Amino acid sequence: MISIIIVTFNSEEFIKECIDSIYSKTSGSEFEILLIDNNSSDKTVKIVYKEFPDVRIIRNTKNIGFAAANNKGIKRAYGDYLLFLNPDTYLVNDALSVMKEFLQKNRMSGCVGARLEYYDDKFQLSCRKFPNMINVFFGRKSIFRHLFPRNPISRDYMMENLDYSKIQEVDWVMGAAMMIKKDVLTKIGLFDERYFLFVEDTDLCYRMRREGYLIHYLPEAIIKHYHGGSVRQKFNVSQMYHNISMYKFFKKYNFKNKPLELFLYMGILIRLLSVFIFDNIMGAFRSFSPGKQFLKRNCK
Repeated sequence: MISIIIVTFNSEEFIKECIDSIYSKTSGSEFEILLIDNNSSDKTVKIVYKEFPDVRIIRNTKNIGFAAANNKGIKRAYGDYLLFLNPDTYLVNDALSVMKEFLQKNRMSGCVGARLEYYDDKFQLSCRKFPNMINVFFGRKSIFRHLFPRNPISRDYMMENLDYSKIQEVDWVMGAAMMIKKDVLTKIGLFDERYFLFVEDTDLCYRMRREGYLIHYLPEAIIKHYHGGSVRQKFNVSQMYHNISMYKFFKKYNFKNKPLELFLYMGILIRLLSVFIFDNIMGAFRSFSPGKQFLKRNCK
């Protein structure tokens, strides 16, 4: 059986479509759905209570973070296969059966990720290489990728050159839609709860790889992903969490001396500041562009 674990936080805009798609698209596998709500203040829980009486709901009295909430679901799950699914997703096909069958047939594969697409059908890069001291500054939101989008370091880190039409072995897959064998988690441990938000999926895949398990991307399992819909935060708060988590990842695995740790700490602060400034400059430019001002004057 597959246990589908969905962590929600003010997800009323997406949750019905997400769960509807699970019931309508999944025909070849037995499954259960566990919804772990991180103290939403909107109608997320009410919608699920009303529309989906079979969903098991666990309500937290505060936002305990993504990793800790997933761990609550894992401890209550009955399935041998665990699908971690963001609420801002919906299944295009019977992706769950595709993922489960691959894990059943491949003993050393511990985790698989789906083909993710944006709601407008554009392809979404969902695989990455593990971060190191260089490529961590060339990620999706980095100023280097904004200024030089075709630079080879970003393309390599983001795995832009991967043939996404074929099954691929990768370093890690995005936690928005990842399926893991439960017995693998029993061996390597659950999500590291020191990560409040972001990088917990990277950390989990890293530990799997160290134990000899493989991570695979499956193009035949197709899931739409809004990307960002499950994180209703201002830019600076979201980026702050991501950078703090990245710092924790490097400190956990890579550093044995204080000078290197300080170097990374300062580098990540500069990265956060530069991306924040760049994002606001671009936002202001878009707001005050001649075309937009023309529309404001003439389309009232």
